[in-house]
Amino acid sequence: MISRLARPAVLIPLAIALVLVGLGAWWLSRAGSSTQVSEEQAARDYGSDDAAAMPAGAPKAGVWTYTARGDETVGTGPLAIDRELPPEARVVVRPAPGGYWRTLALSEEHVEASRLRAEPRGEYLVERVTTLKVAGVGRDDREVLKPPPLAYPRSIEVGDTWTERYMMDEVRVVTRVRVLRSAPVKVGGRDVPTVIIDKRGTVSGPLTGFRNDRIWWSDDLKMPVRWVISTELDGFASLRTDADLRLTQLEPTG
Repeated sequence: MISRLARPAVLIPLAIALVLVGLGAWWLSRAGSSTQVSEEQAARDYGSDDAAAMPAGAPKAGVWTYTARGDETVGTGPLAIDRELPPEARVVVRPAPGGYWRTLALSEEHVEASRLRAEPRGEYLVERVTTLKVAGVGRDDREVLKPPPLAYPRSIEVGDTWTERYMMDEVRVVTRVRVLRSAPVKVGGRDVPTVIIDKRGTVSGPLTGFRNDRIWWSDDLKMPVRWVISTELDGFASLRTDADLRLTQLEPTG
């Protein structure tokens, strides 16, 4: 039998353990979910009131909405969290000196921003900012690419190939790009002409793995009409993402 004096010594650790279990369950429930970014939030957080004109050949500024299907796994050390992506993603385009930013918000917890510089030959990828969070906690990685690779030539035709090679600090990325074929994609009941661009990227250094993108590219919109992303990275952190995005309308909002 537990004495009266011994009972508090037993009950207090038990109460603490129960609280910790409850907090752990709450944290896991938050960690295992993704939060959709609304159009208003996307415009506020990633857009701009700058009236500067977009460069020639750039997409229209504003918030582009995509339906989204997919999931991802985010991990550090032995801990890995699986979560479904929200049903809608946003791509926000805003002007920048000499070019523009294109920000993909898969969720509040996973945002990828790219700054592109417009030149006569095409658009060069100059800077990337990646935000990854779990239950509201995470990090922003901002890297200037050296040298900036040609991401989208001014004229893209079936059969074209090119290679993107660059460093992000100590991380090396080599991406082989092929333009496979043309294919119309329906957006809002209309057939939009596209070419399918296949990007196969190898990542080495402190992070290792791959990043593959298949993009149904509209030359008229200068935007992906459909965008399939497959990522698997491991190192100081791990990330696996599979996403299929489809544009919902032919004009941005905001």
